[in-house]
Amino acid sequence: VAMAEAGAVRALLELLKSHRCEESAARLLEALINNSRVRETKVAKHSIAPLSQYLLDPQSKNQAAKFLVTLALGDIFQHEALARASDSVSACRALVSLLEDQPTDDMTMVAICALQSLVMHSRTNRRAVAEAGGILVVQELLLSPNVDIAGQAALLIKHLFSNHTLQEYVSNELIRSLTG
Repeated sequence: VAMAEAGAVRALLELLKSHRCEESAARLLEALINNSRVRETKVAKHSIAPLSQYLLDPQSKNQAAKFLVTLALGDIFQHEALARASDSVSACRALVSLLEDQPTDDMTMVAICALQSLVMHSRTNRRAVAEAGGILVVQELLLSPNVDIAGQAALLIKHLFSNHTLQEYVSNELIRSLTG
């Protein structure tokens, strides 16, 4: 916690943003953010936007670093208040974009679980996922040969349609077919 508050997270985010030592910076960031006491600090909240931007940056090519950043976002959103933070909308977009790129099964699983945490308690995040094209992406993941991914995708669909927030984005027939 002392390292995080002393500026280590900020420095690591800068390294990540500049695409220097990406994997090492991402590994250290994930380890720091994985600490529940760090997630309770402002440092975690201020990490959401830079981590999301890293995933959206076309220059971010290091797959191991992207996986660790996705894992760090998943860690952050285990904290309900952080999942409702205003910057979480950008994380929704980043995670949907990541899923559109057809990542590895491990990264897909981590991204789906992070999205579940994001949409579980926030109407705004459900809408952000829908607006980013996430419904179609998750619908395709329901057909995954990996039963764990298909199962988590089904859970995400359930969270996305847990109320009527998204009716404007899909037909009633689609909602019934996905949740029925």
